Amino acid sequence: MTEPAITINDLGKMYRLYRRPADKVLDAFGINHYLFWRKKYYQEFWALRGLNLKVKKGERLGIIGRNGAGKSTLLKIITGNVLPTEGSVKVNGRVQALMELGTGFHPEFTGRQNIQASLAYQGLSPREIEEKEEEIIDFSELDEFIEQPIKTYSAGMYARLAFTVATVVEPEILIIDEVLGAGDAYFAGKCVERMKKLTEESGATVLFVSHDLGSVQALCNRVIWFHRGVLKADGEPLNVIKQYGAAVRQEEEIRLKARDLKLSKKQAIKIDSKQDLYQTFLFRLVGIDGGHPIGVHKIRSLVLYYGDDKVGEINVGAPMDNDYNQNHYIINEPGYMDWGEPSKDNFGYQRDYSNCQGKYAHAPFQFSIPKSYLVDPASLKLEIRADCEENCVATEVFIEQENKYYRLGILNSEQKINSFLFDSSLIIEKEYQIEQPKSFANFNSHEQKNQQDNQLQEIDEYGSQKEIIITKIEILNSLKESTKIIKCLEPFQVVVEYFAQINIHNPAFVFCIYLPSGITASQWLVSAKELGTEVVKGKGKIIFQGNSLMLGKGSYVASTAIFKWYPRHGVEPEAYHVLDRCTHFQVINSNETESIDYGICRQPIEAKLETE
Repeated sequence: MTEPAITINDLGKMYRLYRRPADKVLDAFGINHYLFWRKKYYQEFWALRGLNLKVKKGERLGIIGRNGAGKSTLLKIITGNVLPTEGSVKVNGRVQALMELGTGFHPEFTGRQNIQASLAYQGLSPREIEEKEEEIIDFSELDEFIEQPIKTYSAGMYARLAFTVATVVEPEILIIDEVLGAGDAYFAGKCVERMKKLTEESGATVLFVSHDLGSVQALCNRVIWFHRGVLKADGEPLNVIKQYGAAVRQEEEIRLKARDLKLSKKQAIKIDSKQDLYQTFLFRLVGIDGGHPIGVHKIRSLVLYYGDDKVGEINVGAPMDNDYNQNHYIINEPGYMDWGEPSKDNFGYQRDYSNCQGKYAHAPFQFSIPKSYLVDPASLKLEIRADCEENCVATEVFIEQENKYYRLGILNSEQKINSFLFDSSLIIEKEYQIEQPKSFANFNSHEQKNQQDNQLQEIDEYGSQKEIIITKIEILNSLKESTKIIKCLEPFQVVVEYFAQINIHNPAFVFCIYLPSGITASQWLVSAKELGTEVVKGKGKIIFQGNSLMLGKGSYVASTAIFKWYPRHGVEPEAYHVLDRCTHFQVINSNETESIDYGICRQPIEAKLETE
């Protein structure tokens, strides 16, 4: 059995966040270790924890996640630039890493001199360097600038040269962290093809970090998703990317809702001010008498709901649970709070709430909810998963208007999950209430049974799903028969049925077709106004139709959406309902005996021959 290229076991990286610069200096010299009374001079911040991962030789692993999720920390540990706090990393092979621009080359040297120096450092002979030199210049397409100092290069030119030098001597493990993002789309495509070739011909392993999900899907045969220092998902690229995309869209939709609220108040000038967008809720755990608790209580998770929507979650003890740059976090200032250090047991991550001699004797935590959520009347619910020794821990929320905490209840030691409902004084009554319509997945059980062949096998949806929803999608062939196989260059229809609970002003309807690689093959967009009406309500259908489907032979997947406005300026609008890449179908040649591959687009053309 082939040994994995990379093996990671229970990996964790913790950084110490010091209260004062002097504490960091004392710690560097080991003095704090001997000052037994100074035990709380720093906070623990875990960038990664509990990571187990195996990467096979020849695998192309994509690593995705938001900024600050822990991706770069992982790569720095693999390359040996950062030591882990716990766990182990075993790397089986020679590593070549492109982690950031500005490293590896001397700014005063020319491009050619840097090539020669880099290859010499890798142990190549003068003759081998001469052979590789022209190959590098040719692939990077920098022949006009190769005699110029590196300091005069743009970020894209630097990325071209750095990538080419790193891959000209075939590495066993190639690590690329966002460097290619500085280059243009043309060169990025060349890089993807080169990395594929490396894995296929030399068996090289590639670790590729990028926010360009299209490039990740095109290159990688496996993707992992990091979220706040833990592995959130691991698997087939499209599935993981869809999960990540859904999470990002949810965050973006919350941001857009908050943004729209500000614009309605004509406060767009302060659009990046977080306190203007979010309402902060400060909670705490405290002893029932307002002092330190009796015993030790394991707190595992804190979840806040607004109505039926989960608007915030803190996995207590997990990496970054105390990161104040997040919307939701615990507050564990050393010497002041009674939160214990993060730990992990057979049931997962947790922190103890006990008498840690904190000055304020409590364990506070904070959630931030977009103010736009507070427009609809609904109750807030705090859900706490914990193992308590005694019924002595109270849960309280801070009421800013009264400058005091309001007690929500006591944690029951016999229950693993405790829930506390309370009203927000910020709730504003709306002019109307929207009845929750049935979703596409459960619209009508009888209709579902009759339409089983036309319904989707896998539902991946997002959006408000309140005002208007998609209830059915059907593809019809030239004979108006429902089908999943369409002949190219023949008439077709895509019928999208909807149900609008209220009057919807000028929604936009979208049907977007993707190749299996994730690249958009075709997108059809139309607004209600373009179809002759300003307002839609009740049941209805949109029919996309054409006399000739000009897609080439192959498998396709499509997304269907109803947006609040027509997409513009490259920004996806807020969604009423989106079924994300859930409609699968095939296109075949009109003549079944035809074996020629015409490509992605079957463009009908006319040709003529002219002779002199």
